[in-house]
Amino acid sequence: MRLLTFAAVAAAPLLLLAACDQLTPAPAPAPDPAPPPPATTTVFGGLDLSQPFTVRGNEPFWAIAVTSATLDYSGVDRPQETAANPGPQVTPSVATFTVTTSLNHPLVVVLTVGPCSDGMSDTVYPLNATVIRPGETLTGCAGA
Repeated sequence: MRLLTFAAVAAAPLLLLAACDQLTPAPAPAPDPAPPPPATTTVFGGLDLSQPFTVRGNEPFWAIAVTSATLDYSGVDRPQETAANPGPQVTPSVATFTVTTSLNHPLVVVLTVGPCSDGMSDTVYPLNATVIRPGETLTGCAGA
């Protein structure tokens, strides 16, 4: 009996080693997820187009409030129209927003760099604006 107990005790480490060889190593911990990319900003003519700004003109008076989410067009004797902001298409010389409004009208806002005066005040805006709507082309200025 003693010999059997001694044999079992002596064999135990060998059995443990054999069992360890068959174990699958634990998977490496997953790396931390990458941080989200920073919000993109598009500075054009000194104006950050990712921040709210206004495009405006007069004779006739009109305005487009641009936010990160929407373009809101309004004017004297004109219905209010809203469109989702898809972001601008930007080249070195032109930034363009192309949308379809809540009244299903196409609206194109073209911004070019250069000082712009609205002709009614002493305010000088950093961008010139051309707005193309069905049946008309409006000119004005854009700035914060």
